[in-house]
Amino acid sequence: MPTYNYVAADASGNTIKGKLTASNDLDLESRLSELGLVVLESKIVKQRKQLFASKVEVRDLILFCVHLEQLEKAGVPILSSLADMRDSVENPVFRDIMADLYESVKNGELLSASLAKRPDVFSDVFVGLIAAGEKTGKMAEAFGHLSHHLKWNEELKSSMKKAIRYPIVLLLVMTCVLTMMMLFVVPQLVDFLTAQGFDLPAHTKALIFVSDVFADYWLIILGGPIAGLFFLSFMYKNSSAIKYKIDGMLLNAPFVGDVILKINLARFTHFFSITFSSGIGVLECLETAANVVSNSVIKEAINFIKQNVADGNSVTRAISATQRFPGLVVRMFKVGEDSGNMEDALDNINFFYDREVNDSVSNMIGMVQPTLTIVMGAMMFWIIAAIFGPLYDSFSKIQF
Repeated sequence: MPTYNYVAADASGNTIKGKLTASNDLDLESRLSELGLVVLESKIVKQRKQLFASKVEVRDLILFCVHLEQLEKAGVPILSSLADMRDSVENPVFRDIMADLYESVKNGELLSASLAKRPDVFSDVFVGLIAAGEKTGKMAEAFGHLSHHLKWNEELKSSMKKAIRYPIVLLLVMTCVLTMMMLFVVPQLVDFLTAQGFDLPAHTKALIFVSDVFADYWLIILGGPIAGLFFLSFMYKNSSAIKYKIDGMLLNAPFVGDVILKINLARFTHFFSITFSSGIGVLECLETAANVVSNSVIKEAINFIKQNVADGNSVTRAISATQRFPGLVVRMFKVGEDSGNMEDALDNINFFYDREVNDSVSNMIGMVQPTLTIVMGAMMFWIIAAIFGPLYDSFSKIQF
């Protein structure tokens, strides 16, 4: 069906612009009339490749899940729930999506199939959990799991941003300060020292050498690491072999590796838990968990687990064989399989790693801050000692 750009008026006479899919002009007028709008202008949008992501925010998706979960618990039919959501949502982009969903479901399609038409908004995990809810008849639980997943994912992203924001800012400040010192301050002070004919100590000569090298090659010194990072980033995204090597190095890196491991394990256990609780089979749960894990080494381990389980081995034995998962994860999976109560075991793992991720991020920031501060202080002390040391020595030799 074509997509229309429309200009419409509401009951108060306010003009509203938006985009909506409809079969024809009459269908567009019918759909907008259900929203309490009267069409003023409409034009078919030419189909073009989208260059930018949808403007739908995560909070819109969370509101969608919470809204439909509560209405589903109250026994309201899904079509009425979608109509209510369509009429109450504030985001115009999301309102048009809700209108499309309403029409699709009204025409007999499953909600999961309708959601799958918008992969730019609803992820495979989102669609898969709704499909599982439709199969098991537990739609309210599916929406509840999704809202919890979206909130948890946002908190995890917030923790990751917090982990890198301060070190990056501090490194930028250090780089700017040292660049200004080496290019402008130090050369002038060095010229003064050499003009006075002072006997320069080794650390001052070393500073002069570093300053001269920096003045001659500052573009390479500053631009080289940036170009290198861009090149590594490009190769990381386009070469699976290089991505695997870098991911392996990051896992073994001090401080950072522990945080990366815990974040990926938190993702694995969380997604396995919500998909398993929604009635999805173990193999599908493992496949979903592998898709949401970012580290390719951990992803390879999960795919190994999936293959072993498909061959008839238990999840516990397969996890243990990878030697990538801590003993806690192996033990809790074993308890879940032995007791037949996997959901509680997974909840315990999630509770542990939710706290561990936050603690690990806080500990890493606690280590990075003083380390960078000490490095900055040492550099400044070197510069001060190298410049003012000879001056002080010369003053001390003056005979009064």
